[in-house]
Amino acid sequence: MSNYYFVGTILPPLSFETEPEVDFRSLDSLLKDNLSQSDYQKTVAIRRFFDLLNLRALWTHEAMDLHGEMSAQEMEEALITTTNLPDYIFDFLAKFHSLQERLENFPFLLAAFFKEAKENKDPFLRAYFSFERNFRLVTTGFRAKKLHRDLITELRFEDLQEEFIKEMIAQNEGKEFTLPEEYEEIKNSYEKFGEEPLLLQRALDEYRFNFIDQLVDPSDTFSIERILAYMIQLIIVEKWFELDKAKGMQIVDTIVKEG
Repeated sequence: MSNYYFVGTILPPLSFETEPEVDFRSLDSLLKDNLSQSDYQKTVAIRRFFDLLNLRALWTHEAMDLHGEMSAQEMEEALITTTNLPDYIFDFLAKFHSLQERLENFPFLLAAFFKEAKENKDPFLRAYFSFERNFRLVTTGFRAKKLHRDLITELRFEDLQEEFIKEMIAQNEGKEFTLPEEYEEIKNSYEKFGEEPLLLQRALDEYRFNFIDQLVDPSDTFSIERILAYMIQLIIVEKWFELDKAKGMQIVDTIVKEG
């Protein structure tokens, strides 16, 4: 197992209080130059999830998430040539033709991605993708309850025989949404900040950030696992500051218009 002493010693600390000293593009260049080919491909596996989300951005003509591996042009070429993307994406496109159908059924792609990710040979990546999937399912459950949406419909592309999914669906008719103790912090965040979207997003981001930290031993500074954790945490913090700035600009714009 490789230890990356150079990379480990120059990565600046991350915080939700100050913007990162290193941006994602710089980190990616650093990792591309210093990681082994097989370890660098682990960073690509993480970025592939943002490629999947960028499909929706491409269809709705929104800005692409720059944390993805593929550019808009590369993705358009892949869709035309039916190459360089997982088969389940092309199966999805063959089944759903209109934009409305594809947007309404986009959770199919998320479920397919995480199903495939469960088979990843790397223990860290398996643990990360498992957490990310469960986190998204739990937040889907809380939002469904808040918006009075049907959980069975929301989870229709998941394995309905999976114990975790069955436990969620069992609460479809209940007034509250409760889950095992490990998700108590998410529940507390919704209860505390449910009416304040920006504060809720920060609380959820901090929860994810801290969980990722726990996937690696605190004394482990130079392994590929620590570097992958840092990369994920940097993405979380960067996206928070992008959201925070956008919200700040929206507030300033409102003040100017009302002044």
